[in-house]
Amino acid sequence: MFDLTRLPRSLGVFALAGALALTSCSPEGTGSDPGAGGPTRVVEGANGAVEIPASPERIAVLWRPTLAALTQLGHTPVATMGSPGDPDHGLAPFLPEGVDGAGLTLVTSSPVEDDVNVEELATAAPDLIIGVSTPNGGQAELLDTLEAIAPTVLLEWEGTGSWRGHLEEVARVLDAEDRAREAVAAYDAAVEDARADLAGAGVDPAGTELSLVRLQSGTEIRLETPESFPGQVVADLGFARPEGQLAGEGGTDFVPRGYENLDQADGDVVFVMAGSGYPDAPETFSDGLWGSLDAVADGRIYRVDHDFWGSANHHGAHRIIGDVTAALTGEAEPAV
Repeated sequence: MFDLTRLPRSLGVFALAGALALTSCSPEGTGSDPGAGGPTRVVEGANGAVEIPASPERIAVLWRPTLAALTQLGHTPVATMGSPGDPDHGLAPFLPEGVDGAGLTLVTSSPVEDDVNVEELATAAPDLIIGVSTPNGGQAELLDTLEAIAPTVLLEWEGTGSWRGHLEEVARVLDAEDRAREAVAAYDAAVEDARADLAGAGVDPAGTELSLVRLQSGTEIRLETPESFPGQVVADLGFARPEGQLAGEGGTDFVPRGYENLDQADGDVVFVMAGSGYPDAPETFSDGLWGSLDAVADGRIYRVDHDFWGSANHHGAHRIIGDVTAALTGEAEPAV
């Protein structure tokens, strides 16, 4: 799966399971949408002031965390980025639990930011397109083409740290700030509930070093720092981190290492992240070099899904909270 946290860099609508209702936008301008007519308002994006429909109803999103934000705000997109052929189009980490991403119209052959099928996007007939402006600038280069289809707002995405504010940025575009505040409050409540559950199980997060290890390939591991997406979530839970995982290298939010340096992955508890980007990753970790880790000997190593742990959105953050709580309260089995 394309890694959202590493940036320095057909027509159809799916049902969102139950009560996801469209939010409306209150008019703030007196213009009219050039495609559909009706009231409009002006919003600010990374690409400047953009006149959009006051109440957009056919929204296309060109970034998977934007899809996550859109669903949290009660909207259903007419088109999005994804991975055709993958289960759920690779969108499960960006959708509410129980929603099937396979029912969503894709306008891409991969999640790479500038891999947009313009013809399919036009066929989806959006009245608003929300994309991203990244250091790579892929969608900024497509802006003229996108704007020929529908009003387009690009939102800043600078890397891992953008996941918190992205929801609120999308909410501002859609005049749905109240829904965004509810989503943020739900995350804060989940953090507090998890802290209470951990305390009830006798776990002191401040005195427990969590090691976060991504299996990047058969030759490379990546130690996630507190600046990474999962690192930020476990920091919210109050956990300490091993000394060798406190700062990234080369301007990244991770520490790349070979398996010969696996000793640097040890901690009081180790979470090993493997995902669709490395389908041959091991399921258990008691053999070979892994056996030398104290966390393995103590049965305190857990395998988790990097597709969720690296997804950089609030849906994924809730998954991390649940996985960590289950492991440290004894509800999850160690991967040994």
